[in-house]
Amino acid sequence: MADGQQNKLNIAFIIQARMKSTRLPGKVLLPLPFNNGKPIIQWIIDAISLSKYSGDIIVATSKDPENDILCSYCKNNSVKYFRGDEQNVLSRFINIVKNNNYGAVVRLTADNPIIDTMCLDKAIAFHIQRGSDYTKTEGLPLGMNFEIISPVSLLDLETKNTSDYDREHVTPFIKNSARFKTDILNFDVDSRLKDLRLTIDYSSDYLMLSAIVSLIKNEPVVGIEFISNTFSDFPWIFEVNHDNIQKKQYNELKDELVAAEQLLERFDLTRAAKIINSYEA
Repeated sequence: MADGQQNKLNIAFIIQARMKSTRLPGKVLLPLPFNNGKPIIQWIIDAISLSKYSGDIIVATSKDPENDILCSYCKNNSVKYFRGDEQNVLSRFINIVKNNNYGAVVRLTADNPIIDTMCLDKAIAFHIQRGSDYTKTEGLPLGMNFEIISPVSLLDLETKNTSDYDREHVTPFIKNSARFKTDILNFDVDSRLKDLRLTIDYSSDYLMLSAIVSLIKNEPVVGIEFISNTFSDFPWIFEVNHDNIQKKQYNELKDELVAAEQLLERFDLTRAAKIINSYEA
């Protein structure tokens, strides 16, 4: 498909968001930088707005009353939003797609405020050119990668026997099923950047990203180049949240045990790590 034709496709940029958070409640509307910036979710909306692809930016939240304030923010700032099931996030995506004619769906989460729009556009183009059902990117720091899904694949999940985990995390069924065409776009960036943590889950994540964005001067896009330059100049900033643990669900016990062993070793709990290692053996 020619580039001009691609750009005319109607893209759904769906930002899943909610006010409830175990570690940092209400984080999606916290100002970034701290006490003197625009809400975290607005960083995402503004970055997506710079995409060369036209489409709808939709905040997908739940009917939980806690999210009333988020919906009011969207309404007051002319941002489209959809309210659905609290736990079944997948159903929110399906309902949005069902009532619209989209060429692709970009899944974003409201705790990942740093978006490289040029990388996003490359990922969308790659996904469309390859005719993929699902595309994910790799190589960017945690919180900067993307997932792109074909609307047909999302609608297909409505009739599948999905698990609670699938419904909460939207894409696992597609990623793990051989019936779908999946692709990976790997961005060739400095390998040291891949392990940086640019998602907001803990208060230390929030403070670290506050420090980073406070360094912004006149950059139109706060992308991977800005992160790379900041890392070169102030590598110590990224140590603030380096030991934070990213929540993850494992399909197999053996995978969870390997992760537990690595975690224990990281904090010098070597005897406990050896017990797990012997159990695995």
